[in-house]
Amino acid sequence: MKFLIVLVAFLSACAQLTNSGGYVSPVKVIDAKQKIYSNLCSGTVEDWGNCGDRANQTCPNGYEIIKKIQDPVGAKRELTFRCK
Repeated sequence: MKFLIVLVAFLSACAQLTNSGGYVSPVKVIDAKQKIYSNLCSGTVEDWGNCGDRANQTCPNGYEIIKKIQDPVGAKRELTFRCK
């Protein structure tokens, strides 16, 4: 029984790390007046390039990076940016 519980917990954690299913986190508005946004590009499927692509789509005239956060294992990445 313990093995089954550990197995389920392990598989759940792996599923969160891989971002399977193609879910793309939407860009969040932090401050509309100053044009500041945030987006997540987490899991093994997405990388910083995905965050940059979404920032480019949000800001057709370019963007300035305000903050980049990555957890120690690289499973969660967050980009905060301002449109030019």
